This record gives sequence, C-alpha cells and structure tokens, in this order.
Amino acid sequence: MSAETLDEILFVYIRGWYILINEREKVIKAKEVLIKIANGINPVDGTPINEESFLNDPRIIRCFFYISELLNRVIAGQTNQNLPKPTELHITKEEKSLVKFPENKIGVNEFAKCINNVIDLNKSKKLSGVELNKQLKKMGVLSENIDENGKTRTIINNKSVDYGFESEKRNYNGNNMRWS
Repeated sequence: MSAETLDEILFVYIRGWYILINEREKVIKAKEVLIKIANGINPVDGTPINEESFLNDPRIIRCFFYISELLNRVIAGQTNQNLPKPTELHITKEEKSLVKFPENKIGVNEFAKCINNVIDLNKSKKLSGVELNKQLKKMGVLSENIDENGKTRTIINNKSVDYGFESEKRNYNGNNMRWS
C-alpha cells in the first residue's frame, strides 16, 4: 500500500487541517445528535423530549438544523469561504466593553481599527473609516465642504464638538491639511 493511499484512508483534509477519520466520525456523530434533538428526540434514550423543554422552542430547533448544515459542510471538507460573508456591522455589549482606544487623538481610520480588533469577523463586517464618516455625516455630526480646487472634504460642524470631534492641522507629504 502506498503512502498516498494510506493518507487517503486515515486522514480527511478539512479547513486546512488533516483530521483523523476518527475525528471525522465524531463530527458525524455530533451532527446525528443535533438532528435527533432538532426532531424532538432525546439522543440518549430515544424518547420524545418533554414538550415544555426549551429544546422544543422553534428558534432553538432552527439553530440545531443550521449547525447541522454547517457540520455537513465540515464533513464534506468545505471551508468558511463557502459561507456568506457578513454584510453589516454587528458589535455586542461585551465586544464594546473590550474596545481600547489610544490616549492620544485619533482619526476615523484608527477608530475603526480599534473596533475591528474586538468584533467577531464571522458575524460582522469590518468597520472602515469611509463608512464611519458616511454614517457621521448622515447623523449630522460631520459635514462636507468643497474646497477651492473642487475637492469635497469632510469637516466638523457645531454638532461635532458635542461628540468630541475637533479639527487639527497636519502636514502630509509637505502639504498642510486640516483633519477632522
């Protein structure tokens, strides 16, 4: 028996890892247990789950079927690349409490990096400085101004100060620029 054939028999390539068939069998068994629970069957003794149990809540049942589908993908060797990417920013209270900002003044891009360091990118899309600016303009916290060269610039306004925004003059590649 060749080494390649032996590898094919003993290992399955899943999510960038070679997993022993035994581990794959555990994933298959876990999926079977979830399906039984989702169908209202106690996986230990095969009896119906008590109707008053939280396991009979339709929201919980949908979750079990969803996880079962994800396990099907793992068993088939599909990766996260096949899952849809999050399309909205989502941050939990716990994640908010973990956000750490530097002591010095920061711009919107640095602010976005601080947020992105704590969010779960499997559940949330990344925050960008551009998107943050857009939302702050919609809220009226920041404004736009067209300069003498016809370029649109983001600027602070009277409401900006209430939110802690201020404008700062900086030098970038020899050009004086005003940053908000």
